[in-house]
Amino acid sequence: MKKIVSAILSLAMFGAAAGAYNFPEPDWGALLNERKAMVTETDFELYVEGSADSAPYYGAKFEPKSGVYIGMTADSAESYKPLSSYLTYIQNFGQPDITYPANNMISSDDVVTMVGWTVDSLDYVDFDSMRQTLAKLNSYNKPMLVRFANEMNCSALGDDPDRYVQVFRDAANLIHEYPNLAVVWSPNDMGSLDRPFDYYYPGDDYVDWVGVSCYTTKYFQGNADTSETDATYFITGKYGWPTNKLKPFLDFLAKNNINKPVMISEGGVARSDVNGDNYAGWHEPRLRNMLWNVVMKYPQVKMINYFNVVRPDEFQSYCIADSAESTQIFKEAANSGAYLLSANASPKFVFKPANEGGTLTAGSDGTVKLYTLAYLPDKPDITVNYRIDGVWVHSANRIPYIFNLDVNSIADGAHTLSIDTDGASKEYTMYKSGQMISFGQEPDPSAAQAPSGNTDPTPQPAPSGNAPAAKDDTVTVLLNGQELSFNDQPPVIIEGRTLVPLRAIFEAMNATVEWDQSTATVTSTRGGVTVKMAIGDNKIYKNGTPTELDVPAQIINDRTMVPARAVAEAFGAQVGWNGDSRTVTINESPAEQTVAETNMATTVMN
Repeated sequence: MKKIVSAILSLAMFGAAAGAYNFPEPDWGALLNERKAMVTETDFELYVEGSADSAPYYGAKFEPKSGVYIGMTADSAESYKPLSSYLTYIQNFGQPDITYPANNMISSDDVVTMVGWTVDSLDYVDFDSMRQTLAKLNSYNKPMLVRFANEMNCSALGDDPDRYVQVFRDAANLIHEYPNLAVVWSPNDMGSLDRPFDYYYPGDDYVDWVGVSCYTTKYFQGNADTSETDATYFITGKYGWPTNKLKPFLDFLAKNNINKPVMISEGGVARSDVNGDNYAGWHEPRLRNMLWNVVMKYPQVKMINYFNVVRPDEFQSYCIADSAESTQIFKEAANSGAYLLSANASPKFVFKPANEGGTLTAGSDGTVKLYTLAYLPDKPDITVNYRIDGVWVHSANRIPYIFNLDVNSIADGAHTLSIDTDGASKEYTMYKSGQMISFGQEPDPSAAQAPSGNTDPTPQPAPSGNAPAAKDDTVTVLLNGQELSFNDQPPVIIEGRTLVPLRAIFEAMNATVEWDQSTATVTSTRGGVTVKMAIGDNKIYKNGTPTELDVPAQIINDRTMVPARAVAEAFGAQVGWNGDSRTVTINESPAEQTVAETNMATTVMN
């Protein structure tokens, strides 16, 4: 919850020891060279939207098989919903429950909660009190990831590593007694340099997830005169990009063969400092790097929690709540399809390097999305050019450098797709066959992925396990006695409720459809009735009045699916169900049909 602001970091530069433990003197030259190699490494790679089932999976408790939980501090999250995770805190051992409003939000929303259990000192660990609080957390019946005694590598908690490990193990054993709780071990990404992660890892049996506090700062400890050496050691300033900040921690995991899902337990990108200086031009591309590039480059990252809070005791603020631009950056990334927007959702895709992305199918607009991960040291302002067979076709100047490739604009066969910018370039062999493309090898029609591109106005994740109905489970929908046609995605039954494709049902009822990307909300109007639904939300709003849904709107096979009964009844229709013939009947009164037809005629005339 706090940044590295104590004197311990400064002392660490000179190998100072703390407490009774005798910390060995680091090889400062070797450490500097190691960090320098990390921050001066060029990243320039083409990515595509790969199959959602191609993500790494470690089998950890509450780990999503695919996709990334995204969330923030609970008390700042209301205007950013839908989200799949909340960040909240327990302070030491006298706090019996999560505080308001986080407790209410966790109870009502479909989220995974990251509980930061702050411990000021190992001298006062009260396991009896801890057990009472854990029992309360477990009673929420929601998945909770408990991050006990975090950031030990930059606080007094780490003065005696052996004692820390033993206390953590005892706490982990206690947490593991509760079925709704899992254990997170989470140091700071840039702890004291003489206290490497190795000292504090308690062992695989005591850890479900590994996390890290990852804050990207413009200046080391707020010092505008930060030296090149300090900027390199602590990966700040021009080197301060989240993909760089994570490198030391992920390197530690790889060297020690620790195979666990990774989370940014809490993190942010500095936006201003205590002197009132605004870092907007520095902050915004790095926020994009955190939300787009981290999950591209590091597929083991399965959760990101943004610390959207102003803390006056810190040198720099990471809060984005008062920035329309930063808020929009967050929402665009969250709604991209790579993140989960509820705890029980599935992603639309996972990012894959182009040559590993398999066969891709164009969406209904005929495009496939391509992305470039571009980091060149000392070059913060990058424009990526896309060329096909040597001919320029597109330029993008902000992360994630998206190119909507129109597959109909190129002939079948092999092509060279290249990406370039000032100081880097790369070529790929791209194969095109009909509406399919692939990189590195010819398309395999039998292994084609779900359509990419703009296939639907609501490209959001859908709850896992909600496969479409099999052919012998076909559901028929009759509107005023006429059977509706649903083309490539038929209605499905989920938890006893029939879901139908959004556009098909709204257009059949002569209702307008609008999509708000920033809030992932569908708005439909017919006559004097306006209906709103957000993807993953369990409410439908009719003229602003909410009604609970048994099953929320969601995405299945790249189509937005909405509950037929709730939608139809919101527009005044009568809905019935024949279980023998598996038929939904929707009947409107003649007056309602006249209103609908008048509404549509007015829409066409306008």
